Parts: sequence; structure tokens; C-alpha cells
Amino acid sequence: MHKRSDEPFDPMDDPMAPPREPCECWCMHCQRNFMSNEMWFQKVIGAKDGFEGFWMCPTPNCSGAGFTFDIFPTDPAHPANEGWHYDDDVEEFDEEEFPGETPPPEASEWDPNEEKYKRLDESLGEDDDIAGEEWKYGLAPGEERPEPPWAKEAREEWEKEQAKYDRPDERPRELDWSNREDRPTINEDDIPF
Repeated sequence: MHKRSDEPFDPMDDPMAPPREPCECWCMHCQRNFMSNEMWFQKVIGAKDGFEGFWMCPTPNCSGAGFTFDIFPTDPAHPANEGWHYDDDVEEFDEEEFPGETPPPEASEWDPNEEKYKRLDESLGEDDDIAGEEWKYGLAPGEERPEPPWAKEAREEWEKEQAKYDRPDERPRELDWSNREDRPTINEDDIPF
């Protein structure tokens, strides 16, 4: 919707504004749920191109911005999710892409009694439970295996990021872009789809 330049800007008219009817949302940055009416508008002042600002995730210190950009409704039937679908990662065979080729056989459900799965379970082990077998790993009874270095590093990184979201919010409510260089203009040739 194009407004006249003398009309005041209403953040709810922004294309990435939350819906006027509140809904539960999920942010892809902090991975937390919240209600859309908790989002807030981070105003930009002095932008040379007239940019007004961003709709921000309400989680403190989260950089998620924009309804249907970083923030999505959790209800798959929500109108903002129209066009998205979940196919359980099953790819359909495209005959146009592979002309003359036979489609692969349908994958069957896991059957623990099927011979190939029994052999796989025997070679890999069925679970990580080492109760009664701690001695095989040089551990005392009841002692857990040490966490692998890569898992420890990933867990500590995740915990550090999550702690940031539990601290008081440090994001400014207004950003001064008066000294910022103009953002590059984007035309249809720059869009990859």
C-alpha cells in the first residue's frame, strides 16, 4: 500500500509487521516461542533511503527480525504459512529431471525383525546404555562415559548463546543511521529466484 509522503508512518503497515490478530510464533535465531503481539518495532532514524525500522523478536538480545522472515507462526494452518508444507523430507522422483530412468523403490518402514536391520543393530549396538558394562570402558560402576570434546564444545556454545537471551536486553530502541552509508540498491537481477 503506497502512502502519501505527508502521512505519518504506521509500523503496523510494515510488510514484516506481526499480524493484527496475535498468534504464537517461533524465532529461528533464539528458537523460542512467544506471542506475535510481544514483537516490538526498532525505529531507524536518519536513514537516507527513508527506511523506518525493523520488527524485532521480543527475546532479549535476539537478532531475529521480521514476521515471516526470521519469525514464523507455530500453527501450520496460519495464513502467513500458506504455501509452506512439510513433506517429512521425502523427495518425489522427478521424471522430467531423470527421463527414461526407473524411480527408486519405495522405502519401507524400519522393521527390527528384518535381517538387514538385525545385522546393523548387532554391528552398531542397539543403544548407549552401558549399565553393567562400565568396566569395558575403564569406568567405575554407575559412572557415565565422558562427553566427547566436539559435543562439549557444541553444548557450551549453545549454553553461552542461551545465557545471552536471559540477560537484560541491550538492544537500542532506536538506531541512528544518519552517518551510515546508503544501503546498496537491489534490483530484480540480484534476486536469485
